[in-house]
Amino acid sequence: ILLQTDVVVNSVGTNLSFGTGPLCKALLAKAGSALEAEFDKEIDRTFLDEGSVLCTTGCALACKYVLHAIVPSWDGLKGKTLKILEGIIHSCLKKTEELGLNSIAFPAIGTGGFGFPKPLVSELMFDTVFKFSSNHTRKTLQEVHFLLSPNNPENFQVVLRRNKAACMFSFSLAGFIRPVPTEALGVHEMQIGSVTLQVVSGDITKEDTDVIVNITNSTFDATTGVFKAIMDAAGSQVEQECAQYASFSEYGMVITQGGKLLCKKIMHLISSNDVKSQVSVVLETCEQKKYKSVSFPAIGTGQAGQCPAKIADEMLDAIMEFATKTSVQHLKKIKIIIFQTHMLRDFYESMKKRESSASPITGSWVSLFKYKQLPVQWEDMQEERVKLVNLKTSSQEYLEVQNKFKKTCPNFVIEKIERIQNPFLWQTYQIKKKSLCKKNKYQSNEKLLFHGTAASSLSTINYNGFNRGFAGKNAAVIGNGTYFAVDASYSAQNTYSRPDMSNRRYMYLARVLTGQYCTGSKGLITPPPKDPADPTDLYDSVVDDVDYPKMFVIFNDIQAYPEYLITFRK
Repeated sequence: ILLQTDVVVNSVGTNLSFGTGPLCKALLAKAGSALEAEFDKEIDRTFLDEGSVLCTTGCALACKYVLHAIVPSWDGLKGKTLKILEGIIHSCLKKTEELGLNSIAFPAIGTGGFGFPKPLVSELMFDTVFKFSSNHTRKTLQEVHFLLSPNNPENFQVVLRRNKAACMFSFSLAGFIRPVPTEALGVHEMQIGSVTLQVVSGDITKEDTDVIVNITNSTFDATTGVFKAIMDAAGSQVEQECAQYASFSEYGMVITQGGKLLCKKIMHLISSNDVKSQVSVVLETCEQKKYKSVSFPAIGTGQAGQCPAKIADEMLDAIMEFATKTSVQHLKKIKIIIFQTHMLRDFYESMKKRESSASPITGSWVSLFKYKQLPVQWEDMQEERVKLVNLKTSSQEYLEVQNKFKKTCPNFVIEKIERIQNPFLWQTYQIKKKSLCKKNKYQSNEKLLFHGTAASSLSTINYNGFNRGFAGKNAAVIGNGTYFAVDASYSAQNTYSRPDMSNRRYMYLARVLTGQYCTGSKGLITPPPKDPADPTDLYDSVVDDVDYPKMFVIFNDIQAYPEYLITFRK
């Protein structure tokens, strides 16, 4: 409710009773009775049905508008109400665009009294926003927030942002998803509750945080390292303050003005082997004095010669302990500035360890962010959204794809093989892959499979990925999803790889997250549950034959990536 977005989404039952659910109650309490009055006016002049979305102003809320969605109760896996919910999410996104606004916040629509399973809703929300983002040329909408309670370990928060360069996504094994639009290499970021930790390659004297931490000897006259760099940049006033207060240091620390630096204060720490305690003292002091941000050097890795990996662990231990306290109110950003860039790896590995153990941390959200590397063989995108790279026939990459194709299609002639480079699709596929690997305990979840298509579908697939909305166009005998074949010969049939006017045919070799699968059946819109008693735990895909599968069907568009396009003929 307190989130500063332009639009907040509310859910109302089909009986139109306002203020009965916990979310609606909370909104009403904050916005005042004017919100209900506006809602009643809209009801009087609008024809309503399940899935309708009404728009009112935010009244006393921080948002500009509230979109009230009429949500039905879940009908099990029949599929009708899931489609209605998908339509609601799409309508809210579209309405935000029509209003010319930048941001929207969704609750976990339908997961309370309406009975929708949380895992299904979370996947549906992400998938719907992804499709909207891919298929619409947005003019104003930049941020989509999905908000759930941090007290429930099944829940997560999602923030999807667009920036000029690209869409960047990241998520943690703790289930908290959030992107960081990193502008350059050498930045790692971790969110711990309300505190943001950044590990950055750079020069600490250029930082504009409220506080900069300096490391010195007991006589404050070091002539090398971080101390000299900071003192030279800060100027003579700071040097005089240090000389004045050196004999009155408390907890091995002296605080001076920032001098010519951009910070408000410099905290000078007398060098010690107990790095964790020193970091803790600085953080507690910052909180007490209500400073909002602080920058540390990599303490002890210079003249003291301590092991960077050990220092990284000690500094992060102190930061984690501080940030997970419920009493933190003021300090919101902690930066560690790495002058020697090779040390970034040590700090990143230390952050990664904490990400992996994030789940048990009570009452806190932990997420690791890093610059998302694209495949090493990809060519420079040169600011293009999608790039098709024609592979050289002599390259190992070309030969591997050719051999896989020729194994069952020896009589076809390959004209060319192109690599599809689509960073947005790649990132979202990697998110789904990581999620599936965790769910299935890191078993083999990915297969390289074939998908034949007509020339008219190529651009859509290259830009937006595979679309299960076209299920049934050719055949849908084991479910209404996207079909992939184990053998190229199956996809090469005229039904799928339809020849164009020049008799050319087209087939993708795709990465597909098949995960755990079962036998499919006609009419399926999601994979069946593994256990009928638990309708929320679904298989990941379906097949024609579990023992000897020849085709796989997926029901989530981000579960496949079109890696190679093969153009061929008879």
